Amino acid sequence: MAEALLAFLEREFPVIPTETRVLQLLAYDAVAEYQRSLDPAAEASELSDEDVVSRLQDPRAFGLFARRVHDARVSREVKIAVAERAFDLIPIPASEHDAFPVAERTPPGLLRIVRFLLENESFSVLHLLHLIYAAFLDPEVLRSADRQTRTWVLMAIVAREELPETQRLIAAFQFLAAMAPRDAAAAFDGIVKAKHVSPAVRTGLAAALSGSDGGRAWFAAVAIQEGLLPPGSESEASRMEFTARVPGVPENAVARARKWLERHAVEGRSPR
Repeated sequence: MAEALLAFLEREFPVIPTETRVLQLLAYDAVAEYQRSLDPAAEASELSDEDVVSRLQDPRAFGLFARRVHDARVSREVKIAVAERAFDLIPIPASEHDAFPVAERTPPGLLRIVRFLLENESFSVLHLLHLIYAAFLDPEVLRSADRQTRTWVLMAIVAREELPETQRLIAAFQFLAAMAPRDAAAAFDGIVKAKHVSPAVRTGLAAALSGSDGGRAWFAAVAIQEGLLPPGSESEASRMEFTARVPGVPENAVARARKWLERHAVEGRSPR
């Protein structure tokens, strides 16, 4: 079936005839790169249309395709559709007990896709939930992004009033935990000083971080509430999962949160 890739692209994305050939070439190139990552001896000439379509169902191969599409001169509509498809390919387990290798479920460069959707006002609550779960399973999703993209995405998410407050706080905690100490402290300062971030989010984040353990107990409680962690117990397995899954924010960012909260508590008690 020689036209399998063309049919796939036209079915999945709002392509126009002048873009079709470009997308076909980008798909072949992305899948070839993915094949080489599995087998350095793999040859692009060995790929068929059916091979490319099949491989594009894999989040890793599709992420490489999405990166190429976003760098290409194609329509904004196609870029948004490709970005949304990348998120659709991230599976969310039916329960927290379902397991699969994280590296096999997340498109590479996920934060770059997130930034594109945010910039184009196309980032939804579902996208945020996917991002939170991906980062929960593997913080490298956040750590591997470049500093500028990571900080930009963090600030954009906490400022989006249309996104649920609890999920924004979870994401903020994850982002800060994935940063180097200096970057985390600077990011916290940026959040609490930003006028476009609501007072509730600023205070909520500072309060969460101000716990005696730097907010890990708060994060665990919210993670259980959101279904990221199973209900806690005193078993050794539960303690191990807590240690492995609950991130820790750098101490200097935690110290700044405590000082900020103390200062604003004093200001709130001062006579006007």
